[in-house]
Amino acid sequence: MNMRNRNIEIRVPSEEELEAFCSAIAVGFGGTGTFEKEDLDSLLKFVGRIECWAAYDGERIVGSMGYIDFQTVSHDKRISTAGVTIVTVSPTHRRQGILTRMMNIAQRDAVDRGYAMASLYASEPPIYGRFGFGLAFSRENQKIARSKAVLIGSHQPEGVVRVADTKAQFADLQRIFRLAGVERPGWIDRSDLAWDHRLDDKEWGRHGDSELHCAIYYEGELAQGHVLYRRTGDDRTGLSVDELLALSRDAEYALWNYCFGIDLVEEISIRNRPLDDALPWMLRDSRALERVPQDSIWTRIFDVPAVLESRSYSGAGDLVIEVIDEAGGYAAGTFLLSASRDGATCASTDRSPDLTMDVAQLGSIAFGGTRPSVLERAGLIYENTPGALSKADGMFATRKAPWTVVDF
Repeated sequence: MNMRNRNIEIRVPSEEELEAFCSAIAVGFGGTGTFEKEDLDSLLKFVGRIECWAAYDGERIVGSMGYIDFQTVSHDKRISTAGVTIVTVSPTHRRQGILTRMMNIAQRDAVDRGYAMASLYASEPPIYGRFGFGLAFSRENQKIARSKAVLIGSHQPEGVVRVADTKAQFADLQRIFRLAGVERPGWIDRSDLAWDHRLDDKEWGRHGDSELHCAIYYEGELAQGHVLYRRTGDDRTGLSVDELLALSRDAEYALWNYCFGIDLVEEISIRNRPLDDALPWMLRDSRALERVPQDSIWTRIFDVPAVLESRSYSGAGDLVIEVIDEAGGYAAGTFLLSASRDGATCASTDRSPDLTMDVAQLGSIAFGGTRPSVLERAGLIYENTPGALSKADGMFATRKAPWTVVDF
């Protein structure tokens, strides 16, 4: 039964309420709501650096939501993005409209602060379409037995791989990360908060795995790639590659070869790889690599011109797009996109639309994650002008698949 509690109050928690807020977040994610001091201090530090709201039933916190300020990088331009996180509703208060109210408040706040879009990782994908979010792109996780992890050929990179300390070589890690995203649509810049999260290596956060290891590929003194990994399993015969970024073919080959050569490893798990990953083609036996696709970033566009003008396009031409936005109306309108390989302009127009789509579908094509023609076959995009779909497929195509390695 849907029993809406009209006494639920949505507001920003006070500083004195943050500990109870953190407990509510833990309960919402299936925990007990009790913490070791170090765990609590870490979560308090996090929620103190983001915009957040709590749902109150009397004095009890029964829901949470927040967003992180970050930039989505698109070539040389940046898109102001609200990264939605800590979304929970207590099991005792489900289906009472609490999530909808929190999301409406958070989206209104983000728009008022000038964010062009919001992004999130969806724990339950069916939830977020009604709020205007569309699946922007996917990723894959991989697994391979070490005995099968053999690269093709005997390529000899010119540089060397060195075991590194993440603090001492932090500037090198930052440079590699920045350059790795130059041609990756949907790449999220790693803020100080995100770097803290990525390199945090407290024992309680390892979940039984080893400390975080790092290796960097150098050509001379120039860092050209890095890998972050952990040993896993009670007997440490597993290896988890958490992040591998390479700026050249030599760097990629050398870093994979390094990972596959680590002693006393039986199985290698590889997290979050792009859909156009080169590794399957580098292996002597590509079938030995288990590949499991999963959705990655979901995007909700607020400012259509800001997002569409931020990228370059594979083909030149004009396209009139009608955007339906029944989840707030922020993106609703008809827009003339004039695109070329050098950039684009986008503005409201009174011209008849070539294509009509919901804002969620615009989020799915904006970074090249899905071809417009695929969504048309699914009944989600409507072609009003013959040939417009083919033109849109060509314009929105990207040389590299969209990808990001930033979790939030």
